[in-house]
Amino acid sequence: MVPAEQPHTIAVLGAGNGGKAVAADVALQGAAARLFEWPEYAANIEALIASPVIEAEGVVAGTAELQCATTDLAEAIEGADLIIACVQGLAHERLAWELASALPAGATVLLNPGSTGGALEFRRVFAERGGRQPAALAETGTLTHCARAVGERGVRVTLRVGHVAFAALPATHTDGLLARLQRRLPGLRRRADVLEVALCNGNPAIHPAIMLANLGAIERAAGAHRFYAEGVTPGVGRIVEAVDRERLAIGVALGYELMTEPEMCVAQGYGTSTDYYECYARSPVFGDLLSPTSADHRYLHEDVGLGLVTYVSLGEMLGVECPRTRGLVELASAVTGIDYLREGRRSAARLGLAGLSTEERHRFLQGDAAG
Repeated sequence: MVPAEQPHTIAVLGAGNGGKAVAADVALQGAAARLFEWPEYAANIEALIASPVIEAEGVVAGTAELQCATTDLAEAIEGADLIIACVQGLAHERLAWELASALPAGATVLLNPGSTGGALEFRRVFAERGGRQPAALAETGTLTHCARAVGERGVRVTLRVGHVAFAALPATHTDGLLARLQRRLPGLRRRADVLEVALCNGNPAIHPAIMLANLGAIERAAGAHRFYAEGVTPGVGRIVEAVDRERLAIGVALGYELMTEPEMCVAQGYGTSTDYYECYARSPVFGDLLSPTSADHRYLHEDVGLGLVTYVSLGEMLGVECPRTRGLVELASAVTGIDYLREGRRSAARLGLAGLSTEERHRFLQGDAAG
């Protein structure tokens, strides 16, 4: 059983916007927080390495004193009760590979977020790599904080996200782990298993549709285009809805009662309307967010390659037609020159789900999936 006490020594891996927000938040709650970044991104934390203090403002506010900031993974995770990975899904495989040889005894690993199947990818890499398994492995459906880094040592947290889908792998650990984490991360909400959580990541339904429908404007604007406020029109909202309906159909086939993406958006605090156009175009949180400057961005590489491809693969496994989703995948591949379907990084097969009966899938997700 996972012990019920809340974690004290917490290693936050990834020093982007979310990682800095999480590290500051748990430090201000009294945890011994450490912040890690890979050496090639050391510029993100140079000032914090010299003096590990984050100045937080917004809904999380105060001077957050960290135990350390480092580019040494072993230093960051040594003796940690909880490891929170706040990295892009594209980096999960690398991080899992590096953690597998250095994981402290008894450590819990939380992917915040899991980016559509991150826990299952970690499980596969841990099995291939060998070494110590985590005491528990879990993922969220979205980041627990909406934030932006400010200067060298600051972070502005605009939202502690509510209704964050959460489950452990195996799911028998979910309740115990939730009891440990909810004081630190109060927005977490229990889901049946990590596959349901994977389908609660709304980004694949949103980002690729907006990117592809606005690509000409995005490339011309060179960073001056507002992704949601200008990029979402009623027609673009209908594309998002078409993809989201296929996500919901996959959920039904798996026995999950999923919210629509705008319903999740409202529950999490990002929007005020459950209409696919109004939710994004008029979001009080999304309004000023700018678009990427090109198609070479995680909105396609991650949300198509690790998200929509997973939808298509699960649809094939379950007999659920996903023509709109597949169409966006093909269009994204034409734009980037990457055959996302062929890569299949998070296909049903790569996630360990292909060929399983309903009962076998249930045991895989609910029982001892590490065996």
